[in-house]
Amino acid sequence: MISVVKGGEPKALTEAKRDIRNTPDAPFDYSSLQGENKRKVLEALVVEQGHLCAYCMCRIGTDNSPATIEHIIPQHPTSLNPDGGLSLSYKNMLAVCDGRNGATCDKRRGNRPLTVNPTKPETLASITYQRDGTIRSNNPEIDHDLRDTLGLNDGRTNLCANRSEAMRAIEQIVASLIVRKKINDSPSAKRNLCVKILEHYESQTDMKDEYLGAKLFKARKLVAKFSA
Repeated sequence: MISVVKGGEPKALTEAKRDIRNTPDAPFDYSSLQGENKRKVLEALVVEQGHLCAYCMCRIGTDNSPATIEHIIPQHPTSLNPDGGLSLSYKNMLAVCDGRNGATCDKRRGNRPLTVNPTKPETLASITYQRDGTIRSNNPEIDHDLRDTLGLNDGRTNLCANRSEAMRAIEQIVASLIVRKKINDSPSAKRNLCVKILEHYESQTDMKDEYLGAKLFKARKLVAKFSA
């Protein structure tokens, strides 16, 4: 999981809210966001996130990888007084994948609350990745979110294998460049190499690499390794 930096409300959502307010008997909530305006809002979310699911980091927003709108605070929370207007708040929206038939992400979560929040980097700081691709946190509440609520280690999916492969690819790139540049005996040169690779992944915006969080984790570990 990686941080999502929310931008300003897209024009399509602003116009949709105006239309909803001017439509008699239309509830001012997400159920009234429809048609082209809804499509444009989803498109803005997908672009904002670099075409990655906010939870599992798989590719979204292509013909073969559909996306849907998720609410950080659920549309129908287990509360007696749900805030309908909040379901139309752009700050409360994320783009996510199709949920793999209910195995992961928002389709598995339903309306359960989450402690982990991609728009709050401090909730992501404790996340780590094991060599087999398992995603974990030493914060019990966040670990529960990752494993149980969002199903990001669900054995019915290929998520762990894909994250493991993403990290292994970083190791292979680094090993290959060390040999090519003949810097095996220079810890500082190896560190500088890993810093450049890390910066490359940190600077991605438009079409980010799938499972980028795992790649960033591995790159940072390699920087630390060659800094010791």
